[in-house]
Amino acid sequence: MEDYCITYNDWKPEEQKLREALCTLGNGYFATRGAAEESSNDAHNYPGTYLAGGFNRATTEISGKRIENEDFVNFPNWLCLNFRPEGGEWMDLNQFKVHEYTQSLDMKKGLLIRAFRVEDSQGRCTHIQSRRLVSMHDMHLAGIEWQLTAENWSRDIELYTALDGTVTNAGVERYADLESQHLEPLNTREVDDESLLLMVRTRQSKYAVALGARTCIYHQNSKIDTLKETHQREGILIRNIASS
Repeated sequence: MEDYCITYNDWKPEEQKLREALCTLGNGYFATRGAAEESSNDAHNYPGTYLAGGFNRATTEISGKRIENEDFVNFPNWLCLNFRPEGGEWMDLNQFKVHEYTQSLDMKKGLLIRAFRVEDSQGRCTHIQSRRLVSMHDMHLAGIEWQLTAENWSRDIELYTALDGTVTNAGVERYADLESQHLEPLNTREVDDESLLLMVRTRQSKYAVALGARTCIYHQNSKIDTLKETHQREGILIRNIASS
């Protein structure tokens, strides 16, 4: 650690869950693990957002016995963000070639920063810089900035953004047999051309949470028009965005 920063200078999938925990951003009201925006719950990644006091009790029947467990609930994933060249593959660091990778938690500025260069199966190289914050000024506010640079290709791109309320508590292997679904969906709605709304509630403690996400696209500091397609199903709201 140097100058209040924890920095990793390589991509090691097997270390990601530990790095996610160490790179958590929070403000005393909620905290989000340092998972990559493009990742989902799998062998190497576990996106998680937790609220102060956000517990829920669930009951599981195991070998004829009813077991009660009270969990610190994993609330909806607001990080969801990914890209691909039009008609290409969605970025996946476990499948793409990773030529450079740096991840840094700046504890003085309260920023999680990633900078990396990837190559897809078609040989297209892209440099991405990601910055994330959880606001101390407004306890309900957080944000992500992505800067994408196409190095050796030129075509339209597609972006994927979502609010995912289908997440479960699946981060502890020894609790895998216990009930892990703590959220029930209340509402999913497209607010306008830029904004999405998701509402959920914990099943037993009835802790209701609403999330709004606004996505804006810029090219050389000028806001650009895009084509948008929104998909809704129970507990999740997905928007695909294409440059027009």
